[in-house]
Amino acid sequence: MTARRLTGFLLAIAGAAGFTVCLKSLAAGMEDVIRVDGGSCASGGPYVVAHQCSGADIRLIMVGIFGGLVAAAVYAGGTSALGRPGSSAGLLIWTALFGLLGWNFISTGLHPPAGGGTLSGLLFTGAMFVLMALGGLIVLLVSVTSDLRSAGRPSPAIAGLQPLVRAAVVPGGAVMPGAMTAPGAMITPNSVASPAARGGELLQAGIWLLASVAGAGLGIVLSSTLITLLH
Repeated sequence: MTARRLTGFLLAIAGAAGFTVCLKSLAAGMEDVIRVDGGSCASGGPYVVAHQCSGADIRLIMVGIFGGLVAAAVYAGGTSALGRPGSSAGLLIWTALFGLLGWNFISTGLHPPAGGGTLSGLLFTGAMFVLMALGGLIVLLVSVTSDLRSAGRPSPAIAGLQPLVRAAVVPGGAVMPGAMTAPGAMITPNSVASPAARGGELLQAGIWLLASVAGAGLGIVLSSTLITLLH
């Protein structure tokens, strides 16, 4: 593994771990607002606030939002260093963000605080978030599949080149290096995808997925500690 790929691998792990921790922090803060503060809260201002936001909720949500943005940038940089498009990192982040928040809304809607009835508003919002997450996941899978299928294929631009000078072979096997070819002569490279190029693309995708999964797992482990500290 080259130094660039090693750096990208470490950055992808750190970014994925940081984003997972911040996402869990954001989800915990929003869940507290729903269960403890009645679904909304505010602080300060010239008006009387019915539900004051607790300091813990503010810390959890602020760390989740701003820390998540920084971690997402680190993860996208690591993804690019590993040879994957930065859009792949963005789509994966989109899927994780709306998927987890959607699930939290659905879970809270089905099991509201104080044993109340089902909250249809939360269920609707959660369902919309889950659909948005599925949309991002589908686009990501299509993008990765397309990249893997096109790996090693010859460039159409190369296939259409028309050389001005080309060696000509005369009977008997002699080669005339300076002979002119026919006006319509074309270079036709092998149309079969290169196994080495396809293998390299698969390796890049595998390393990126490994870094993403490892980072997410590390983030899940660390998230409980951060949430406890911020409460």
